[in-house]
Amino acid sequence: MKFFKVEWTKKKGAIALLATALAVSSFVLGGYVATGNLNPWGNRHYYQVLNANFQECYTPAGGVPECQSSHNVLFDTGAQYVEKLVTSNNEGFCTVAAACSFHFVAMSTTATAPTAGQGSTGTTTGTSSGDCGVAGGTGGQNGAELTTNGFAATAGAVVDISGSSPKSSTVQNTFIDNTAATTVAQSCLVNQAANAAANRVHHAAATFTAITLQIGDTIQITWTITWTWS
Repeated sequence: MKFFKVEWTKKKGAIALLATALAVSSFVLGGYVATGNLNPWGNRHYYQVLNANFQECYTPAGGVPECQSSHNVLFDTGAQYVEKLVTSNNEGFCTVAAACSFHFVAMSTTATAPTAGQGSTGTTTGTSSGDCGVAGGTGGQNGAELTTNGFAATAGAVVDISGSSPKSSTVQNTFIDNTAATTVAQSCLVNQAANAAANRVHHAAATFTAITLQIGDTIQITWTITWTWS
């Protein structure tokens, strides 16, 4: 009987040892998958993606809204502005405050879609411009930003980040045509109201099917900033 008891004890010990080894291996493997490091207590690698999405809703006076969403361009210079602000608190333009942050909506008649690599900062030069519809300067879109008839760039209403990943916040403004018929075909999310300013930076821009507003017509612009991480 003692012989069998010893053998059974050895078997239980072996099973327990094997279970422990499997648990430790799973822990280390799980840590490697999560962190890319065989040290299971290593830091997890978080990947964060910033995106901007655009929608406009045009409403003829006395009519019903007609909405369209459009693919937008997130400018490299706008992304770098955000990156430098986060990493060094020195984005190189203006101190972030109510008068300098990406919550201003600008409009343009320019139907030419911009590209991410176009210069989108500062006053208009041959290669760069912070004005809506003028990204890339005179060698780029070569358009013009609207500044009259109720379409001058203005601060939008901000709804702060909400939801789970992806989280999002919105910047929204409704423009009212108040003087004369005006055609719009592009909207930009910029960091300052004043155009032709040295510290003006585009964050994103979107072109859409051109709309000619008459006096009293409105167009609601909504920019949605989305953060996704994993």
